[in-house]
Amino acid sequence: MPAGRPSALDIEQAMPVIVRLFWNGGYARLTLDQVAAELGISKPTLYRALGDKDGVFSAALESYYRTYIRPGEDLLEQATTLRDALQGCFALNIDRMVDEDLPPGCFLTDTAISGQFTTGPIATTLDTLQERTLTLLHQRAGQAIAEGELDPSTDPESVVQYVLGQFAALSAVARSNPSRSGLEQLVGFMVAGLPWVSAP
Repeated sequence: MPAGRPSALDIEQAMPVIVRLFWNGGYARLTLDQVAAELGISKPTLYRALGDKDGVFSAALESYYRTYIRPGEDLLEQATTLRDALQGCFALNIDRMVDEDLPPGCFLTDTAISGQFTTGPIATTLDTLQERTLTLLHQRAGQAIAEGELDPSTDPESVVQYVLGQFAALSAVARSNPSRSGLEQLVGFMVAGLPWVSAP
């Protein structure tokens, strides 16, 4: 191992770097040699800490989820109404998207919709991370219908698919470097598209 390289990986410090590398470059364009070089460690050190490339990429997805997705899920659980929950989640997304220090788009969503991972450990990681969001959205959609916030004839599954589609669309739009005001207006259209019983 070259002189000066650490023999162990500080995972807490390394994960933000690994997340940004894969978020910006994608799975196919990066090698473990490149990741290790960016971290200033040897490839065997990286491998001992996180496993093969699928393991490193999965760890990056999990770290991204904890940092950027979990706060939105907490809002889904805690907000008084579905409308408040969605507006809060979209606001968090906008904050991330206009942060010039971060890559564009949503690392988790973009990975999921790429179609690259249908089997294997990365597919399993994606399924696990997305399951909690799906469960929370189903719960909040059903609650909103039961409490009269949404039209009582609304299918909860349709609400879930609509919301997921809007998050994916917002991630795609973010790649065109839009303004905060433009994103906020777009989110207004997205939220308004649900069958609310009454106006805000």
